[in-house]
Amino acid sequence: MSVLQRLQKLSEVQCVLLAVQYATEANIDALRALTALRESELPLGLLLSVLLTFLPEGAEPTTYIEYLNELATSSRHSGDDPTAHLDIAAVEALSRSQAKRRRKDLELLPLVHPQYDGEFELDPFSQFLVHRAHRIDSQTGLLDLVPQLVVPFLNHSEQLRTWFISTVLPLLRLSYEYYPQGHVLSLDEYVNLRGKRALDFNLSNLRAARKAGAGTGNAARDLRGIVSPWICGATDRKRRRLSNENRRASIAEQSAQESSDWDSLFQWLLHTSKEDLPLVTAAISEWDGPEDMDLGGFEEGRDYVDEDTQRRLEMQYAQTALACLYLVDGSDVTALQTAHALLARICDLLHCDPPPDLNIGVESLPSYDLQIPILQDATSSLIQEERLLASDNDITKPGQDTFRIVELVLFSACVLTSLQHPVSPRTIAKMSLRDDYAEQSSLLLKVLYTLSSGPKKDGDQWRTIRAKLLWLWNWGTNTHDNDRRGQGILGMLEKTTIETEILKSLIEGSHFPLAVQVYVKPAFGEQPLLQSDVERVILTAALHHYDNASNGNRNRGGMKRCAEIVAAFAAHFPKSSRFQRTQALLSATHAMSFYSLILQHGVPFQPVSIRVSTDPLSLIQKLLSQNLGSYTKLDDLISIGQSLVVSEPSTIMDDTKDTGPLDATAVESKKAAAERRVIGMAIDAALEEGDFETAYSYVVNRITPTATPSPAASMSSQRFLFNSNASIKQTDDADDVAWRAALRAGRYKPALSSSGTWSHASTARPDLRRLEQRMELLSQALLLAPPPHLEEVLNVWQQCEAEMTELLAQETEAEERFNDAADRKLPGAFDMGSIPTVQPRREVGRGAVEESPMGLFDVARGAAAAFSKSAFPLRSNTTSSRPESRNTGRVSMDLSDSDSMHGHEDRVRKRDMLANTATGALQSGLGWVLGAKPVNDQNR
Repeated sequence: MSVLQRLQKLSEVQCVLLAVQYATEANIDALRALTALRESELPLGLLLSVLLTFLPEGAEPTTYIEYLNELATSSRHSGDDPTAHLDIAAVEALSRSQAKRRRKDLELLPLVHPQYDGEFELDPFSQFLVHRAHRIDSQTGLLDLVPQLVVPFLNHSEQLRTWFISTVLPLLRLSYEYYPQGHVLSLDEYVNLRGKRALDFNLSNLRAARKAGAGTGNAARDLRGIVSPWICGATDRKRRRLSNENRRASIAEQSAQESSDWDSLFQWLLHTSKEDLPLVTAAISEWDGPEDMDLGGFEEGRDYVDEDTQRRLEMQYAQTALACLYLVDGSDVTALQTAHALLARICDLLHCDPPPDLNIGVESLPSYDLQIPILQDATSSLIQEERLLASDNDITKPGQDTFRIVELVLFSACVLTSLQHPVSPRTIAKMSLRDDYAEQSSLLLKVLYTLSSGPKKDGDQWRTIRAKLLWLWNWGTNTHDNDRRGQGILGMLEKTTIETEILKSLIEGSHFPLAVQVYVKPAFGEQPLLQSDVERVILTAALHHYDNASNGNRNRGGMKRCAEIVAAFAAHFPKSSRFQRTQALLSATHAMSFYSLILQHGVPFQPVSIRVSTDPLSLIQKLLSQNLGSYTKLDDLISIGQSLVVSEPSTIMDDTKDTGPLDATAVESKKAAAERRVIGMAIDAALEEGDFETAYSYVVNRITPTATPSPAASMSSQRFLFNSNASIKQTDDADDVAWRAALRAGRYKPALSSSGTWSHASTARPDLRRLEQRMELLSQALLLAPPPHLEEVLNVWQQCEAEMTELLAQETEAEERFNDAADRKLPGAFDMGSIPTVQPRREVGRGAVEESPMGLFDVARGAAAAFSKSAFPLRSNTTSSRPESRNTGRVSMDLSDSDSMHGHEDRVRKRDMLANTATGALQSGLGWVLGAKPVNDQNR
């Protein structure tokens, strides 16, 4: 019996066992003959299960591709000589029961792979190929055999083609073509990856290579050849077992899931840009987006993304590129250049004009030209990473306006880098959206500080700096949103604030000519700041150096800088009282620097001590006490005091002060008051050091009654007064010091020199001379003292008068004794002791006045006559309306002391003149208090 006849006698079970035997042996020719001759007993599904289960996975697919094609096309063929390949002896000998038992023991694999259980649209043959591919990879690891198995049958099923492109092709490229040395996943593991995990794996080799120092050239290749094919299978990967009635309802869900893989890719690009901006920039620059797929030609012209989805994905891709710029945290030149390249790529995607180069001049910087105020209601939350890709994000939604905004942000970062203060684009964007005044002000100050403290710059550089800062303020436009003062990143600041800080920096850098040209004398139609503001900035800067100076010498340190600033601008503010006062302050401070002065707690004198003092003149008193003999430099001290009172240091920058020219009358009044006060301090200092002669000289030569109202002055002399209460107040302290200094000098009892000898015949006694000097000082005090203190002065006057009376009595007694002794010694002298002494008649008139002491009431009775003869300038004369000068008014010190005791009757003794002075003071003082009319008024 032939083999074919014996074959026909085999039962169905025996045929299955024989097919299993041939499959196990990979005897494809025998299997072809068997399945063709007994086709009814071996249906396609059973046969594919046998092949899937028993055909060795390592067998070359080329050996059975033809046979599989016959099965797929239902065109089985037994071959040219089937008998040559058939061997049925092994199963022929089996009994029917044995055969059934063996058949029952067979465990055939299902055609559907467990991971594709929900793929309803896969036909059995496609399911076999997919399962066979997984078996080959899992059993042998030879993934490269899968294309030999599957590719010939891609036309068999669109689902099979999609599966191969989205699953096998990416894994093949990862494992064999792109990264053969990288980490490899099995096909089973790869299919299980979803969403972000799948993207991370697909691009993990790219990231690892970057960390190892590789370039960015493979970024677009991997997106095109790995990620894009993988996303093509999104729908198939997410398809689930659905009932026929619910399948149509799930189409929208499947479409949304398809987009989610693209979303995951865009999120990956956005997140990676924070860590590796060059990689993402290269990827976006060289990859044209979702339409740019490398499917290995296996797609054969098929589109895996429809037109509507394509347009939507392109916009998302452009939005991703825009969003990446808002996450650029680098502020170095390389980061900015990379961001600029990405910006240029966005222009291509949005079909906009390309951005200018980064190294353009300030005049070519882009300007804000938006018609819709996108930024007005925007907040910094819009640039949080999780919101950047939201479809309703106004600043990343692709369009001409959003492109302009991100361009301005990038160029703002570039401008700040050129100003030596690098700031990342992300920080710039936050600042622009936060609208924080303090933050913007801090940025401006930091930029200007960096520029001022760095290498010195010339005028042209500072002009460019100013132009750039103004661009940062308004982004090149005069229009701005309602909540801002300028549209730029410094837009919350006033323009005057920007200009003020620039002016401060110019002054700090000693760019005085440029400051004058731009701010003091600007071109026609350009007035950055009001002149009053410019003046304030200049003087504030000058006084800042003054306050921080450690020495008062104007040729050193902070004082030198202050003087330089004032000198550079003073000529441009000729009518400014503040400049005049500052110059006076500098003059006084410089003069004081030549004296030693230690303040409380051992702190050396510093210029700021003058500025914080409410009474700067009090420092002169300390100076006198700490510098022995300094009272002799009276003119220098007066000059210092006058400069101090004119400058009014603590109020130079007060807004309440008039900034116009100083009133000459007020200045002279202040100077006169300061002079009197300083003289008073010098008198006290001289007395402290025991120099009575200098103190006496200062009182009689340098202190004269003021032209302000004084109760000690006659009523008629008030025509010389200033009609201002302010002028009166200015001299109060000075008058108080002056009369008290005169009083203290009058009280002072100097020690007589023991080395000198006194000759009765030639000169007056020293004690009398000193007493006369003291009385002259007291008479001056009477003229200066206010009414409430006249009694105090007069009490001292009475004491001195009593001393004078006593001294005169002693002198008369001594003279009589001398004369008696001389008479007795004369030849022919008679004894006069027995002759009774006749009391001489008291003469009435000048002689009597000369012989008798003058009491207080005697002085008062002769007040009018004595006042007319007063040597002081405030006397009221019927023949002259002008006060006599100081030089002609005081008693000459050339009068000999003997003349005060002896002389012709026509001469008025000095003590009589002093008495006359006192009575004059009483008349104008006490008489004024009592309401008496002046002598001149009575005569009228």
